[in-house]
Amino acid sequence: MGAASGFALPPGRRRTGQRHRNGALAALAALVLALLIGCPHQPPRFVLAINPWPGYAYFALAQARQHYDPRRLRLDLRNFADNDRAVQAYVAGAAQAIATTAIDVVTICGVAPERCPVIVYVIDESRGGDQVLALPEVKDLKSLVGRPIALDRSSLSRYLLARAFESQDLAPPVPSQLRFLPAASWEASLRQGTVAAVVSYPPRSEILLRALPLNTLFTSRQLPNEILDVLAVEPELLRLHPDAVLALVQGWQAVRAEERQRPAAVRDEVAQYLGLDSDAGTAVLAGIRYPGAQEQYELLDPRQNNLPPLLEQIRQVLYANGVIPANTPLPTSVDTLARSLAKGR
Repeated sequence: MGAASGFALPPGRRRTGQRHRNGALAALAALVLALLIGCPHQPPRFVLAINPWPGYAYFALAQARQHYDPRRLRLDLRNFADNDRAVQAYVAGAAQAIATTAIDVVTICGVAPERCPVIVYVIDESRGGDQVLALPEVKDLKSLVGRPIALDRSSLSRYLLARAFESQDLAPPVPSQLRFLPAASWEASLRQGTVAAVVSYPPRSEILLRALPLNTLFTSRQLPNEILDVLAVEPELLRLHPDAVLALVQGWQAVRAEERQRPAAVRDEVAQYLGLDSDAGTAVLAGIRYPGAQEQYELLDPRQNNLPPLLEQIRQVLYANGVIPANTPLPTSVDTLARSLAKGR
């Protein structure tokens, strides 16, 4: 131990080692600086959660066509089997953006206020796409009172069912009527008669209508300007990376512009993406309306106060049906993207 403590390099050797270390540090610093100068800023990466629905299919087609500007956005698109799973992914923080209904956005704010997103774009309006379908012997909604109804766990299904019954001055279905079943089991449940009706939407509704003789008791066409599909994002994502969110919508719009030039071809691709044939795809798309630029302003501009009354109505219906608590905050909206899109930015 004493010998080791007395060991020392000659003075010349020490100075040489120091020069080598200083030279190595200088070379490393130069390399890091060169990398920083030579490498462009990496665009933000975020996850967009969607589920099978015609209006959301354009996000997937835009990705396949490479319409998203890679200098502004790195998109991780995740297509979940149903709307509820997409919502759960956003609530859990596994997605930073979601394409879903305004109804489910209100639900997110109720079950996870800290994850309450900002609505930045109105994708479409369901004008007949969402439906209450029933067995042939069930002729109207009154005949459905007290009978079992299949639905998924999305708030949209609960909302549509409540509004359907309300339209006939009927009390909403009691909890014992509701059968929360996977969409893949609905056809068998209807055939076996274990449920009398189902709350469905494309593509599953079109598959059911082609497989079984069902009565359409109610559709979203009877709720004009009410069932909106929107793009909603984390407030922090919008604050830090507004241009990336803008690039996302521009990619979606690029496919819509292509559809205006080649309607049959693009609609066939939408149908294929949804697992439908061309005829079924045409029928499905007939039940969807896409708002124009002016309507985007009217809905999203907080000063015009057009969207908040609808969100408040949604909150009241969901609260009355036990989906969200009474103190649920309402999501906010911004029209900055709509204005940028109108300017061609």
